[in-house]
Amino acid sequence: MRIAMIADAGSVHTRRWAQGLSAWGHDVQIWSPRPWDGFGEDRVHLLPPPRRFRRDVLGSACRIRSEIKRFKPDIVHAHYISHYGLLAALARLSPLVLSVWGADIECFPDRHGIFTRGLTRWILAQAEAITCSSEYLGHLTAQYTSKPIHVIPFGIDCERFFPHPSHTGPLRFVINKALEEVYGIDMILTALREVKGSYSGRILGEGSREKALKSMAEKFGLDSHIHWMGKIGAEDLPDTLAWADVGLYASKRESFGVAPLEMMALGRTVIAHRLGGLSEVIRENETGLFVEPGDINAWRQVLQWAVDNPDAVRKMGANGPSWVASRFNFHDNLTSMVKLYQSLTGAEPPSRDSAPVRA
Repeated sequence: MRIAMIADAGSVHTRRWAQGLSAWGHDVQIWSPRPWDGFGEDRVHLLPPPRRFRRDVLGSACRIRSEIKRFKPDIVHAHYISHYGLLAALARLSPLVLSVWGADIECFPDRHGIFTRGLTRWILAQAEAITCSSEYLGHLTAQYTSKPIHVIPFGIDCERFFPHPSHTGPLRFVINKALEEVYGIDMILTALREVKGSYSGRILGEGSREKALKSMAEKFGLDSHIHWMGKIGAEDLPDTLAWADVGLYASKRESFGVAPLEMMALGRTVIAHRLGGLSEVIRENETGLFVEPGDINAWRQVLQWAVDNPDAVRKMGANGPSWVASRFNFHDNLTSMVKLYQSLTGAEPPSRDSAPVRA
């Protein structure tokens, strides 16, 4: 099939879908405001940078319509409805698949009241098919459309994220989220302030809160426990995460949960807020533990328990790989997406022996 994607080519999720589809022999081209040198300049069509108040939307929609019509795709797939979905809807492209990602349905409809709620309904009405990564997002999306919603997760490449041997000694934890307010890393640091015992942690990533979070850790006397790793490349990520026994996720909003799934696929336990899509990807008391959102005392208690019982934490982590493989294997998720395309176009279904390349 010839597949036109309207999405952010700088996103790891866009790249995984594009590479997986390409590996199965589909001709994929992307319309994006950000480049992707590794995919080929002739396959990534750059959109102009967004202008204030979205004054560029109509012009970009006209340009996309003209260029995609020349490509003659079998499927147009727009990822993230409040921007790329809007462009695809205005361009009147068909058959159109829209994928809801998170904030585009959690936050956007309420941004300007009745106007953005109406706009959300109109965008979704232009699609032949709608997908999202979790049942949680499906329930939110169903408030704005009566069309069927296909839940197809952002799965894990189980050839890259596979069980690693467990550790011994003091507990090790990792936080692999952007250093932004929404991910609640300050709550974990505050809880660790009162945790006693031997442990070490790594905090991965970059973000606008980096300076403030490092200052907080220093103020709380956590410098001897925590190492700030910065941005980790895709090839190094599995081994970097497998260094830990447990991943910590205090997100204030989470539509799915790719980071916890990566940890569980490696054979590691996770501790996370009970909210959004996290409730679907973690099996309580089997692959991880939940903390009620915003309960700092509960975080202190569960972290103290983990530090006091590292072997119990490691034992729980052993349940993760089979759980991830059974529901969140990217090969299976990609198969579901291609079958959805096939249902709209009548194209041949994907080969059972096909496999996506690594992101």
